[in-house]
Amino acid sequence: MRLSPEQVERFYHIWFALLRFVNEQRQLISEFPTSGEEGELSTSDELQLRDALWADESLLQQFLATNPAGLGVQDLAVVESWQARLAGSFFVVRALKTSTVFLSDHPPQHAYAVLGLLRSVEEAAGLPLPFYTQAVLLPFEGRITYDGLLRSYNAVFGPGIRRSLNESYRNAVEREGLITSLTPSELSLNEQRTLVQDRNAKLLQVFRKHLVKTGLSLKMTEEHTANIAAFAQAMLTREDPPRGLFDMTVEDVQTFLHTARTKTTITSFKRFIRFLLETGRMKLEQTQALQEVLKQT
Repeated sequence: MRLSPEQVERFYHIWFALLRFVNEQRQLISEFPTSGEEGELSTSDELQLRDALWADESLLQQFLATNPAGLGVQDLAVVESWQARLAGSFFVVRALKTSTVFLSDHPPQHAYAVLGLLRSVEEAAGLPLPFYTQAVLLPFEGRITYDGLLRSYNAVFGPGIRRSLNESYRNAVEREGLITSLTPSELSLNEQRTLVQDRNAKLLQVFRKHLVKTGLSLKMTEEHTANIAAFAQAMLTREDPPRGLFDMTVEDVQTFLHTARTKTTITSFKRFIRFLLETGRMKLEQTQALQEVLKQT
């Protein structure tokens, strides 16, 4: 759940060169460590320099233009990629085998797979999951890490908030997958389409199980699932860029029902929308708009 030792060494070599430049420009601390080794700069000083850096985009641009540390081309490209950083408040909700999951705290919520530096994120924070933190996420060698500094809050979340966080995490992953890069995707259209189709298939599998639990016959369960799958294929995944079932709109449903309107198809949509609402996968106002369309069809 953290970068390799070689990656960490490279990160701090670049990071402290950037912070040294910030201090030279702003004179925020009296003495910057000569070696730039991780740990030689106090956390309070590092926070002060970090905050100044991210608050003024011109500092990053000046560093890129002048390259005062004499960084190599590849290391300078890393600094340039930090223009795609993501600063904000997050719920840290999962410690997976390969990463720690940061969940954005505002809608639409996204789940980010973040790698720690010297330690995993949860070890660095010293708090039990889930916890709330402010952080700056950075792209690094095709993955996501952070600038090594967290402002975390030692708050205890009750069962209601924990349940809500679990739902939000599940919904984010089902809607778009776990985000592993902050830089623009280089996937081809077919690769994007395959990922969306896989997420749709997983959601439809959960829908199928939900219908079975309600006591619906296997025949009707398969028919309703197939109808929604046909809608996704016809109206969503063929788009450029492809869209998933969570992205369906009122217009999508109206257009599809105009050409494939049967009593069973309408019932399939009613059941699917009710499933999304009852399982917390879609907000009430979204389902109400879709249900109104079905009433008028």
